[in-house]
Amino acid sequence: MGGLVDATALSPADDGFIATLDTAWDIWGPAGGYIAAIALRAVGAVVASGHRPVSQTGQFVRVAQPGQITVRVEPVKLGGSALYSITLSQDDNVIFLSQIWTTARADVSLAAAPPAPNVPKAQELIGLDDIMRQRGMKEIGFWQNLDGRPFEFRVLGDPLPKMEHQYRWMRFRDWSPTDDPFVDAMRAVMLIDIGVWPAHWHRLTQAADYMAPSLDIAVHFHGGAAAGDWLLSDADTDVSGNGTISGRVRIWSEDGRVIATGSGHCLVIARKPSG
Repeated sequence: MGGLVDATALSPADDGFIATLDTAWDIWGPAGGYIAAIALRAVGAVVASGHRPVSQTGQFVRVAQPGQITVRVEPVKLGGSALYSITLSQDDNVIFLSQIWTTARADVSLAAAPPAPNVPKAQELIGLDDIMRQRGMKEIGFWQNLDGRPFEFRVLGDPLPKMEHQYRWMRFRDWSPTDDPFVDAMRAVMLIDIGVWPAHWHRLTQAADYMAPSLDIAVHFHGGAAAGDWLLSDADTDVSGNGTISGRVRIWSEDGRVIATGSGHCLVIARKPSG
């Protein structure tokens, strides 16, 4: 495996793990979902056999810089269901705090599932890289890690979207199927985090001269069979103002199952004048 798997590799250390941040996963610094994925993988490295991730919450304390980070995992509760507290730090400064629930339980519950979005399959849509080439646009380096197939590609000046939610099929490049539920779940964490800002732009009718880095993230994993290569990001960011942007994201499998649901807040930061 490569790509995201290589970029989240962990080396044992006396007090936890060491990870080396890969600048290929930078947007305004390391993407929040990338940082959260490292925390999730660290729990997978220490959890009891048979456990799977259930939920992850996290707070982005500081923007990390290129180089190494320290990852510490502390058990809060162990057993059939377990809770871990994870701290990622760099140069003795905390950059990310996270709490992750895991479980080995699989008691049967009554099933309830929403209908899958009525959008074309990934194979029926034009790739984001082709769309941007056709429009003479330059793709940001981060997005080269992903093969994206948007249902509606829109930039400022285009007609308003037909659907309020932003639907994008996403496939991670250099990805191989894995039986490790923590490694596989890293994809959903990434897509939920990076879904909020584009969904905000999806609705805009005027230019937004600001950035909006992630403040926090909350993800719930719904388990089940492996999701396959293509994942559908179903994102909606319909609440913003007073310096924050709030969004909700569902991640769907190709066969119409909800793999994960989540949300996040972004903090609005005005761009500094150039020159």
